Amino acid sequence: MHLTFCIYMKKSRFTYLLFEREQGISLGIYRITFGLMMCFSLCRFMYNSWIEACYIEPDFHFTYQYFHWIQPFDNEIIMYLLYLIAIVCTLLITIGMYFRIGIVLFFLLFTYFELIEKAWYLNHYYFVSLIAFLLIFIPADSRFSFQKNKPLTIPKIYSTILKFQISCVYFFAGIAKLNSDWLVDALPLKIWLKAKGDLPIIGDLLIQDWVAYAFSYSGMLYDVFIPFLLWNKRTRPLALVAVVVFHTMTGILFPIGLFPLIMIVGSLIFITDEEWKSIFKWFSIDFKPIFSSRNKPKIPKWLLVLFSFYFLIQIILPLRHHFYNENFLWTERHYRFGWNVMLAEKGGSAIFKVKDNNSDKIWTIYPSEYLTQIQEKQMSYQADMIWLFAQYLEAKFQQKGYEYISIFVENKVTFNGRSSQTYLPNNLDLLTISEDNIYDFVVELE
Repeated sequence: MHLTFCIYMKKSRFTYLLFEREQGISLGIYRITFGLMMCFSLCRFMYNSWIEACYIEPDFHFTYQYFHWIQPFDNEIIMYLLYLIAIVCTLLITIGMYFRIGIVLFFLLFTYFELIEKAWYLNHYYFVSLIAFLLIFIPADSRFSFQKNKPLTIPKIYSTILKFQISCVYFFAGIAKLNSDWLVDALPLKIWLKAKGDLPIIGDLLIQDWVAYAFSYSGMLYDVFIPFLLWNKRTRPLALVAVVVFHTMTGILFPIGLFPLIMIVGSLIFITDEEWKSIFKWFSIDFKPIFSSRNKPKIPKWLLVLFSFYFLIQIILPLRHHFYNENFLWTERHYRFGWNVMLAEKGGSAIFKVKDNNSDKIWTIYPSEYLTQIQEKQMSYQADMIWLFAQYLEAKFQQKGYEYISIFVENKVTFNGRSSQTYLPNNLDLLTISEDNIYDFVVELE
């Protein structure tokens, strides 16, 4: 009896999270804040002349595996026009006018911008693409929008899947911090905090080792447990305060762009409709009660299958590096798309040698001759980008008539304060290996 009751309760709770109806207040507020935030982000990108730096200035782009066919337009005006279209889409998302058209175009354009250049990869760019993809299938315009014939209520599954996505970001970011560098040596925070020693008032505090350990352990615990605290009604108020304090502090101390703001805005989705109603009452705004049938609403089966498959991928991707017996923070195999946030401080240098195997003539190639500063920096300690640059050099020399060449790299990398060491063997011909197995040749971390 007790077991049957427990199973029934769990099933009822699961059914409630997915199929019970709500007014969509939290979804409407999240849609508005997401749209405004993305509008600011795109305008900021244009204002800082990053369109030129990312897409126009480089002669070569580090594209993603399986997406090498994605390239920017050579015409600067077209790239600016695409950004302007994306900005218009964010405004449509914000006001809820032609929402479906706006969110689909925004997802396609933003993901296109992201896939052009691997050197500019940031976790929150990837996160934005995921949220935009999910919003395509979510009626987030059912409240606070210009949509006509709005549904009175919508199934909770739509807000639940956004909560689950945000929870994945936090939880797997915390799991990734369960490594010796983070917990035993407080690295790389010990390096970064000491670099902030010149800050007024708190500078003297930040250079002390115990502060770095406090930040390391609190950061790991925060990431692992904050999703559960946000889901729980009793702990949610304190959890929301913790979200604001934590991300405001990290935003001040570390140059991580809009990530803190994105996560603060993301926490709004955890506030329930009833809680939003209570907040609005402070401003004398009242929502009329809506009475609806408690029968299970019809949700397309294909949508349930899509969401199930989507979240299976979201669980697998952050864990895929465990299939390899290596320090993935060093090799960076499967480092991207896994919520590996602030885990490594790396720097490197790379000089390439091109050998004509017919004449034995050797050219020394400095990447700065071909790459922008950020491209060279990121390439110097990422094996797949080194491989891609070698393919680019091969094409350059083939244009000059050198068909039979070999390309080598003299490569040194530092990792979390360790001494510089060889990253890829100097005698490795980069043209004899594939993009998939370049990581197998990374020298083991000493």
